[in-house]
Amino acid sequence: MSRNLKLFFSIIFVSVVFAGCSSIEKMVNPFVGTWVSGAFTLEFDNEHKFKLKIGNTVSVNLEGDYAYNEDTLTLNMEGDTEIILAYEFKNDKNKLVLKPESESNYFNTKVEFTRE
Repeated sequence: MSRNLKLFFSIIFVSVVFAGCSSIEKMVNPFVGTWVSGAFTLEFDNEHKFKLKIGNTVSVNLEGDYAYNEDTLTLNMEGDTEIILAYEFKNDKNKLVLKPESESNYFNTKVEFTRE
């Protein structure tokens, strides 16, 4: 019985550690993950790389580097295109609102994303 109990607690401990890693990751870099808004899908990784997909059937796929500070998110796309966006997190960082601060062919108005 004690062997089964040790195994049970080991599984619980490992589950808590893995669940905690994603929570810590969000605290350190709240953008990391996949965000969706209608035809937009925006993915951020820990390496400060992003992928933006616009459209479903016929789509535009863009990628590049991103940087952020306390007020703005900057997307640097292939071909030296830079988009500066004001951002705001809502609902315990499960909603991301982006508002363009610079001219862009991709973001013309405020867009609200939901974390997948």
